[in-house]
Amino acid sequence: MKMLFALAVALAVASPATAGYHYTTVDGPSSASLLGTVVTSINDAGLAAGYYVNDDGVGGPGNYTAFTVNKDGSGFNSFSRPGYAQTGAAGIDNAGDVTGVSVTSLGHGTGFVRSGADGSYADIDPNLDPTFGVTSLYSEAIGLNNLGAVTGYYTTDPAATVGTLAQYAHGFIEFGGVYTAVDVDPLDGYGTQVTSINDLGLFTGTYLDNSADHFSHPFLGVFAPGAGAAIIALDTDPFGAPSSSIGNITDNFYSTYNSLYPCACSPTGFASAAYVLDVAFGGYEPIAVPGAFFTNVFGINQSTDVTGYYLDPTGLHGFVASWVPEPASWLMMIAGFGLTGVMLRRRERGFAQGFVARG
Repeated sequence: MKMLFALAVALAVASPATAGYHYTTVDGPSSASLLGTVVTSINDAGLAAGYYVNDDGVGGPGNYTAFTVNKDGSGFNSFSRPGYAQTGAAGIDNAGDVTGVSVTSLGHGTGFVRSGADGSYADIDPNLDPTFGVTSLYSEAIGLNNLGAVTGYYTTDPAATVGTLAQYAHGFIEFGGVYTAVDVDPLDGYGTQVTSINDLGLFTGTYLDNSADHFSHPFLGVFAPGAGAAIIALDTDPFGAPSSSIGNITDNFYSTYNSLYPCACSPTGFASAAYVLDVAFGGYEPIAVPGAFFTNVFGINQSTDVTGYYLDPTGLHGFVASWVPEPASWLMMIAGFGLTGVMLRRRERGFAQGFVARG
């Protein structure tokens, strides 16, 4: 396979920056039934979204409730979609619009976009597009950009359960009520999910391979309204891990990334390594919450604030990691962002011109 981002060599030799991250733990409302919290995304204003899980009392996966919170942990606000048993939040844009999934008591999921202006909901479901040609039994909206494009996955197979949705997943990008399918070649794998899309039309996702272990792997693609979507690179993990995933990608080409290794050193049986990748120029910054067994990352904004979750002896916690450069590095960072922006505007202008705001 072609190497994603052509970063294998660069990542192996790059040195992490001297600056680092400050970690803020985010937990759902304290109760005896709280099982864990995940912070899934963050916008450029520092408003994050996620979900927490409470024990459902029947040994199932638990009850999901969505929330938004400021990156310093203040302003925690829970919300649930009326008429549904569970609500989970996945993505957030600069207007405060949130993507996610609303699930009925029977386990049927429908993706949504929740308006940041008035709290109203709009369904994100391939069944709404008569030209798409599929009957979706479950859909989930994951990422969205600031121009109205939404990413996610759906399944059409009635054999899919909550625990096996990833194996039956087909990726999609929705824009202006039109759904575009995104699936890896069956020879490479299956179980495709489109994780995020930036304002330039570059999208990320994961798929499962055809091995007995069904390890996950990242991919990169490009989408333009009217021209469709194309996967442009599949990748094995540049750090040598058998399983990996890519999260959100910013307009200045920073992305979150997770590598997963089997390891008896962890109570979960796996050890993880989480990073922020500089996709355009190579290099990486490790993300590791002090004292955690493992850390997973999902969201990232233009300032490279990062969201995710970690497991420590007290349980599963969400977090926001804020980038704290050392004083001497401010000038270099600002210059680097500026150079990146100039290059990407030239390179991707053709993609950006195709977008218009959601009506």
